[in-house]
Amino acid sequence: MQRDFASHMIAGASNRLALPEHRQIELYAKRKILTFAEAAPACELPLANIAGVCRAFLALDAVLAPSAEGVSTWDRYTGLPRKCLQEKVTAELYRVLRAARLVTFHPQGHVEIEDGIVKFNGAINKVALSLEISAAGLVLLESAAAYYLNSGPPYPEAYVEAMLLRYFTDIVAEIKKFGDEDCMLYQFRPKYTFNRHFRFDCDNPKTRTHGDFLEIETGPRHSDAALYPIDFYVTASDELHIIPAEALKDGKLPLADLELWRARLPAGAGLPADFRLRFTRETPAPNQPMT
Repeated sequence: MQRDFASHMIAGASNRLALPEHRQIELYAKRKILTFAEAAPACELPLANIAGVCRAFLALDAVLAPSAEGVSTWDRYTGLPRKCLQEKVTAELYRVLRAARLVTFHPQGHVEIEDGIVKFNGAINKVALSLEISAAGLVLLESAAAYYLNSGPPYPEAYVEAMLLRYFTDIVAEIKKFGDEDCMLYQFRPKYTFNRHFRFDCDNPKTRTHGDFLEIETGPRHSDAALYPIDFYVTASDELHIIPAEALKDGKLPLADLELWRARLPAGAGLPADFRLRFTRETPAPNQPMT
């Protein structure tokens, strides 16, 4: 339930607030001229993106460290689990978001933009925090946190790990400077060249087991995973698997790796109901036009 709250929080408010509405009314024919201050110069900072990053940190913090009240955010970071690569990447994502959140709202924090780079800098609790990143990087930070908070079933842990690692690799490329208590920002080597921009869902792949491999037939047109990042929904041993094209080599997946891509579903349960809209089936009538 906490994760559901956090995922809605990071998505932004969809509620229509009942704030006071101000409208002019003229009760008399004689008008009075009011005086107004000069308008402040427009702010070049991407305020919505900065607010989104701060909101992302709060949502992630609520999920990763729900019982850490009274503990510093740095101690929360160092206490995060790191048993697998996904947890390590998530911890570093938390760390970058933390720097932006602390600097933005601290009295000694300063946020400015120079040559298109948003610079978060401040001496906070005797620690020099610094994050200098592009506006696109801010969007990626918020998006990565949102993906993590929504990365529940049915996707396998290996799939979520590959997606988060792709996000984090792109985020690091947008960071021009970073510094906190530990100075060095950890980086990771992706196992797959994973496409985070879009995915194709295929629920009827042609498969066969040959030796120690599961072979998925794609044909020459769709064999390039960079152009066609396909997620194959494969049932093997009466269990559903979601296998990304990037995990295949020459259309083959070692059977030893099949368990990595087993869908996270309760025994006997189907896909979530909202997945129904992804897959359409309509049998065309013979000798009839398409429209």
